[in-house]
Amino acid sequence: MTSGVEVRGEVLWFLPTHTSHNGHYTCESKYPNGSWEMKFVLSVDPGPCPVPAENRTVSQGMSEVVFCRQQDVLGLDPTAHIRWFKDCSPVDKHGETIIEEDGPKRLRLVNATESHAGVYTCLVEFSLQGGNYTATHSTQLKVNKEKVPLKPQVTYPRKETVTVEPGSRVELVCSAFLGVGEGTESESFMFWTVDGRHTDHIEQLNVTKTTILPRSSGVYGRSTLSIYEVRPEFLNVTISCIALNALGQDVGFLWLQPANHSGFYTCLCLCLAFSMVILGVAMCCLFKVDLVLAYRRLRPLVSKKRAPDGKLYDAYVSYVHGDGLSRAEMFALQVLPEVLERRYGYTLFVSGRDDLPGEAIHDVTSETMRRSRRLIIILSAQSVSPLHPKMDPEDQLPLHQSPQDSPSYDQQIGLYDALIQNGLRVVLVEIDGKVDYTSLPKSLHYIRRKQGALRWRRPSSGKSSSTAHPNGHFWKCLRYHMPFKPKGDLKPQLTPGINCSIELY
Repeated sequence: MTSGVEVRGEVLWFLPTHTSHNGHYTCESKYPNGSWEMKFVLSVDPGPCPVPAENRTVSQGMSEVVFCRQQDVLGLDPTAHIRWFKDCSPVDKHGETIIEEDGPKRLRLVNATESHAGVYTCLVEFSLQGGNYTATHSTQLKVNKEKVPLKPQVTYPRKETVTVEPGSRVELVCSAFLGVGEGTESESFMFWTVDGRHTDHIEQLNVTKTTILPRSSGVYGRSTLSIYEVRPEFLNVTISCIALNALGQDVGFLWLQPANHSGFYTCLCLCLAFSMVILGVAMCCLFKVDLVLAYRRLRPLVSKKRAPDGKLYDAYVSYVHGDGLSRAEMFALQVLPEVLERRYGYTLFVSGRDDLPGEAIHDVTSETMRRSRRLIIILSAQSVSPLHPKMDPEDQLPLHQSPQDSPSYDQQIGLYDALIQNGLRVVLVEIDGKVDYTSLPKSLHYIRRKQGALRWRRPSSGKSSSTAHPNGHFWKCLRYHMPFKPKGDLKPQLTPGINCSIELY
């Protein structure tokens, strides 16, 4: 090997070249079953720009790319500097007709003209083992004044899937490059096939007239396939758009797919289900009382008998009064038993009605409270008149007043059991208007604020006050707070006249 010639892998390097390197070079490879060889002729040009090693031709008006084919050099030094020359002069890159791409590794000539013809040389300045070298590659570019015909190319569709509604009308558009040069318009065609059959032989199909669009860069075509009704035989089959000219053809493929509404229906079902849940919750809140009462009527049909709970009374009825026969006492002794006992079969212990003379009031009251499921306390506007002005408000609420004007013991026992032992449920009933709780014990005030109170109003004039409407809202609310009564054989009779409301703080 002469000086300055090195072998690196499979590449023979001249670092640098001299005229003495002119000559024939042979690359030989041997393997067990034989060998092969390749011969090269190296000619060193003493001029600044080497003889073109590549010739390229571009049609006028078309675009072309000139490559700097020095991959081996760029592999040795990725930081190599590249410069371009045209006819040994720096390339004028002003405007947009000559553009560097991928760094300066290639030049793109846009809308080629005769001025673009010439020898393009890329000069690569690189470093290797401390030495600086230069490598070049030249390409001869010729510009043909007459445009050379090209094969057509379908730009859309290539391989597309279109979602359609079965039975609807749809239009499919095909765009294609048909070529360049004279005669391209008259020699180019575009047509469609559906599952291999020409559209002229299929009903419900129509191909609009193909539009030819001549431009400076070539001839383009556009064709529309109209399907009047998407039938099952048009779904999931190959629909082809074919562009044809004198040099060949190109095909684009398209498939029709029925629309999938599962996501929409799933979302709709979820929305409906959510709406039904919201509606159900709202209905339960609005008609909670009616639903509970209906459930109690149906419960004996589907459930077994419950074991006795040891209770004797469904409710212990107590009331607060001022003087004489108060309205609260009248309601407790007449109206309440008329509806709950006679119409619905509840068992009540009414303070002042079911007391026996001579009984030990403390023992009897405590035992009766223990054997009752509810405590009904009846309050009226008269209840605010304190019987003992000098007493503490906590001690001013007798639920029944004996002739000796001694305070009752039943409310103290009932409220203690309800608030402390949490064993007795209290139901407050207000009659004849709003009750002022400021003069009543704090325990009642607490129950009123926590669970509210039922309000009963006296029937209007001309209507019976003793036979209240059993299906009125007040009695529904009261029955809702009462315990479940399996024996409901007595059918309520409709007697209008009772109104109630539920008020909460």
